[in-house]
Amino acid sequence: MSLLQIDRLSLAFGTDILFEPFSAQVARGDRIALVGDNGVGKSTLLRALAGLHPPTEGAVSRVGDVRIGHLPQAARLVGDGSLCDAVEHAFAEDRAIERSLRDLEAAIARGDAEPEGLHRYDELLHRFADRGGYEIEAKVRTALAGVGFAEAEHEKPVSVLSGGEEARAALARVLLEEPDILLLDEPTNHLDFAALDWLEEQLLRFSGALLLVSHDRHLLERASNRTWEIAFGRITTYRVGYGASRTLRSAERERQLELFEEQEEKIDRYQDFIRRHKSGQKHRQAKDRERKLARIEEERIEEPREARRIRLRIPIGAASGKRVLAFRDLEIGIDCSLFTCPDLELARGEKVAVIGPNGCGKTTLLRTILQERPPLRGRIELGHNVRPAAYSQTQEGLHGAQTVLNAILARVSLTISEARGLLGRFLFSGDDVLKKTQALSGGERSRVALALLSLMEGNLLLLDEPTNHLDLASQEILEQALVDYDGTILLVSHDRALLETVTTQVWWIERGRLTVHTLGYAEFRRRAMAAREASERLGRQSQPEKPAVRSPSALRKNHPTQARRALDTLEEQIEGTEERLAQIEQALLQASASGKGDRIAALGKEHAQLRRSLEQAYDAWRVAITQGEMEEGEGG
Repeated sequence: MSLLQIDRLSLAFGTDILFEPFSAQVARGDRIALVGDNGVGKSTLLRALAGLHPPTEGAVSRVGDVRIGHLPQAARLVGDGSLCDAVEHAFAEDRAIERSLRDLEAAIARGDAEPEGLHRYDELLHRFADRGGYEIEAKVRTALAGVGFAEAEHEKPVSVLSGGEEARAALARVLLEEPDILLLDEPTNHLDFAALDWLEEQLLRFSGALLLVSHDRHLLERASNRTWEIAFGRITTYRVGYGASRTLRSAERERQLELFEEQEEKIDRYQDFIRRHKSGQKHRQAKDRERKLARIEEERIEEPREARRIRLRIPIGAASGKRVLAFRDLEIGIDCSLFTCPDLELARGEKVAVIGPNGCGKTTLLRTILQERPPLRGRIELGHNVRPAAYSQTQEGLHGAQTVLNAILARVSLTISEARGLLGRFLFSGDDVLKKTQALSGGERSRVALALLSLMEGNLLLLDEPTNHLDLASQEILEQALVDYDGTILLVSHDRALLETVTTQVWWIERGRLTVHTLGYAEFRRRAMAAREASERLGRQSQPEKPAVRSPSALRKNHPTQARRALDTLEEQIEGTEERLAQIEQALLQASASGKGDRIAALGKEHAQLRRSLEQAYDAWRVAITQGEMEEGEGG
């Protein structure tokens, strides 16, 4: 079923045309990956589809009463209330229904309600229930937890939220709106791994239409079944997901190149024949060749164009000793402890994914290894002939008034000609090298940092979010460079595709502890997800069924004070038990991923005991509910 019609749509800024007229339709169930190099117009196209940017020509038409949810890159929340209030704005219509219900209830209690009012109340009550009005609070809590907010943060004022927090909250809100079409522009910014997995699950379950702009190749591959690519002022559509579209694109380019080369050879042959025989005995054949040549010129096949790409090779220089790194009684932190580390040794050639929740201390670990800050306790030992080389996500020293050229010359001993040649390999040509580093875009600054990395000849790479701001093609080039690199790597990244391709082991930081898993990220993630699914199945089998009751606010209003207190106590007990169960289930994931049998057995025993306690608490809760309703009936 078509939801959106695009009729010869074209967008331009001044005289710069972003893309030629383009027609398409967006149907329910379409999950479209919108891809292209930085600056080609992906965000502008999303804004045009949302009705926020007027087309230069053509039109965008919604089919029927279609609702569009749009998440821009720089998403902001409105209002001066709490985080929870801002996200709950997704249910503004439901809250309006609820207010009408409260007004009608008050009129009924006063005896002022007309028969029409009673009918209206019944209609609104059913509508509110059908729309899931009694589940609003639970949905908001679940969405906020999904994008990485702790429950203690739910009442945080919007005015004090950081840009990243606002972006995560805006993502939760637009998903809760459940529109017919979702337009998401870089929704993975600021998300940790748990939130990335949660978002992926939400998009896979979404039944409407999705247009997704993202630098997360893993998400594009998993969530898309269509691909639109903007390149060289045109939009090309593929009826397959992102990964398959790259294969099709490559095959089409190869075929077009073959046809172009065949055509050029034919043109050369015709021109040579015409030149040699135009005034000779074969002049008639030459005239025929001229006519054929004219037809070829009318339908000439264009040479396939390919965007300029960075050229990256990371040299290793002299190899290190077999033991590259060792931790001894190590504790990492700044003013307080972030996490402790087991004693470990890292061998040459290992490529380590350093992962964990945002703020757990991954970057601090890299800086401690670089001796930029001291450990809180213990020591880090570098092996024989180990020479670290670092890539920082903050790219220190590349935000000032110096030019790109001077930024290179200040770090390494090169002639101006050599520095220009190096920068050319990273797409800085002509006057581009004279740009001030403070005026660079995020992608340009990342390319300068990669240019510097390519000169360092380190045999231990410490990389902190190296794919941030890089377009998809540059990410793939960096990925291949890391695969080809013969040294040792510590890699902090949220790029799951990069981690799956490059890494050989995982260091997982969580709950104040670093644990080592001697397997690549892909296998680590597979085992963790299998353990989580097994835990969820166990939970579903033993989860006591909650009785269907009226809304909590109505229930509490009608219960005597003593019954309310009993309910409060029981609900606190239930919440505490469920929180501990969640902790145990997380620990089971860790134990299962690392294959610790004794730990799994102990946690499983505690899990079963807590389940029994939870069932008993729910039984008592049911009794309290029943008793309260009986007292309510006797009082009436």
